[in-house]
Amino acid sequence: MSTRNYRMLAIFLVLALLLACAPIAATATPAPPPTFDLLSVNTFIAQTAGAAATQTFVLMPTSTLTPTASKTPTEVPTSTPTFLFVIPTSTVPSSTPTMDASQGPYACQVISQSPEDDTTFAQGASFDMRWQILNSGTNAWDSNSADYRFTGGDKLHKTSAYDFSQSVPAGAAIEFVVPMQAPADPGLYKSKWIIALGKERFCPMSISIVVK
Repeated sequence: MSTRNYRMLAIFLVLALLLACAPIAATATPAPPPTFDLLSVNTFIAQTAGAAATQTFVLMPTSTLTPTASKTPTEVPTSTPTFLFVIPTSTVPSSTPTMDASQGPYACQVISQSPEDDTTFAQGASFDMRWQILNSGTNAWDSNSADYRFTGGDKLHKTSAYDFSQSVPAGAAIEFVVPMQAPADPGLYKSKWIIALGKERFCPMSISIVVK
């Protein structure tokens, strides 16, 4: 056999061997898939988020908005509350109540008077002078022997003396009423009165008015 024939035979044998081994290679066990590394994925995500944040920061405008300052409210001082106690009364209390000098059996206290001193009246105007009087002594004022009367000053009254309407025990009060009339001429006028009880004279009362 020639050399050429030997070569052809060798080639056929090699091809036969290759064809015989091909199915075995196809049915070979496939290589296992690569291991999925979770740590590397987390690292990749973190790096991606960091890069995105950096990019976002770079893309933000560099200008900064300055907030408008609000006006500072003016402090309103807290005011101190004032308490006013009003005591209802039928007459206006006197600014200077009078206490009789003696504190014995016969004494008094002027609780109130109306009108007050230095009240202004028109010329010839009529008014009622009222005094509330407390019996601050130890003896009662017997209406059978007691009166209140004019003792001096200007003549504003229409009657100069008045009897007590009732007896006044110690610690009780009574109101004296004297009808009066302002003089016809402008000026300052004053009228003085007292209580007379037998020989006792006590409890000075007075009223001053201004006539215009």
